[in-house]
Amino acid sequence: MATFSSKTFNSALYLSFRPGYNADFYKMLYDYHMRNNGQFDTAVDVGTGTGQVACVLAEKFKHVHGVDASAIMLASAVQKPNIKYHVSNGEDLNMIPSSSVDVLTVAQALHWFDHPRLFSEVKRVLKPHGTFAAVGYSFVMLENHPRASKRVYCLGNEPDQLGTFWDNGRLIVQNLYRSIEVPLKNVERHYFPDESGSELPLMMENVTMNHFRNHIKTWSSYKNYSEKHPDRPDIVDKTVDAILEEENLKEEDEVTLIWPTVLILAENNA
Repeated sequence: MATFSSKTFNSALYLSFRPGYNADFYKMLYDYHMRNNGQFDTAVDVGTGTGQVACVLAEKFKHVHGVDASAIMLASAVQKPNIKYHVSNGEDLNMIPSSSVDVLTVAQALHWFDHPRLFSEVKRVLKPHGTFAAVGYSFVMLENHPRASKRVYCLGNEPDQLGTFWDNGRLIVQNLYRSIEVPLKNVERHYFPDESGSELPLMMENVTMNHFRNHIKTWSSYKNYSEKHPDRPDIVDKTVDAILEEENLKEEDEVTLIWPTVLILAENNA
């Protein structure tokens, strides 16, 4: 996560071009929480970044805490009267009283943490039967454009492109958190889309190709690569320009983006 904490990281770009989570994500989270007779008083979003999830939780909960190790990210965070942001690692939630939290979320950040330490804090701050939710997504795909999707995958994975420039933890989320043990009860793992077609994409957006270009430029690997090779042609522009030519697309043309996604839901043991 060091890249996102860098003083030179463009958190405003991140806020503008990172994908959001659609209503299905929050419905599944809230339905699971209500099955355990959960209340909607206090929520905590760990690894909140620019507050994309915290600001939606704030529509449902009386109090929301957004926690992130990066002051740079929080500088661009969405502000609401019932959200309080804290600069801290997810493994240290000392600002949150024990047994006070109804729902704790971790969106596209679970792979950054020391998991035994994180879950120790999760168990401490959640109320008995409180809900833990984690969502993570892998490389973006362009619906109906398999060649373009392959180019994006190669851009992110090939060692002569961005494959060796990711911060530690990328392989964990690329595998959709299958390697992470969740030491809570009633654990559910939902994968979108699944091979049977019964689970539709949880994260899907219709955007212009220009928006897609800027989304790729929020990758930590792109920032790391650009800083190491400032004199080389822009590697993202090279890939996107090739897609435009190959798919006969223009900057203003809209495409549908899909992210392979996992949603983990669990109930506190206490």
